[in-house]
Amino acid sequence: MKKLLLILSALCLLCACAAAEGDGSRFSSIRINEFMASNGDSLKDARGESPDWIELYNAGEEEVNLQGLCLSDGKKTLDKFVFPDWVLPARGYLVVFASGVEYVTDGEIHLGFKLSAEGERVVLSFGGEILDIISFDAQEKDVSMSRYDSRTWRYTETPTPGTENVFDD
Repeated sequence: MKKLLLILSALCLLCACAAAEGDGSRFSSIRINEFMASNGDSLKDARGESPDWIELYNAGEEEVNLQGLCLSDGKKTLDKFVFPDWVLPARGYLVVFASGVEYVTDGEIHLGFKLSAEGERVVLSFGGEILDIISFDAQEKDVSMSRYDSRTWRYTETPTPGTENVFDD
């Protein structure tokens, strides 16, 4: 009887852990905030190159570990990039480079895919659930698309990677 109770307890614990793993609610404050799909020279990486980039923003009051969160350029494969153990501070920004060569250093994250200046989408997901998505048409060089409010995006000729979005009103 003790063995059966121990086995049942272990199964319950495994089920609870699996349910927590698939719960994207811990990322509810994380959103795509700005991106540039045709970076001429508005932002350079540590190598001095100018890959496309995507900015995430943590709108919450607490830091969030992004481990397991995914970024992609399409709906078919949501986990083209899976974040490692990386903490995004409360009200903080994170710029990741869509360079086509995946690697992570102490200061930079590079995705294994690029963004198409002809248009496509940027998808933020967790466990197969889409948390945020933006579809876009053809982009101009060095013009970013930035979140204006919770539902509206605007082009801006004043990109603000890593800081609050600014609009030329």
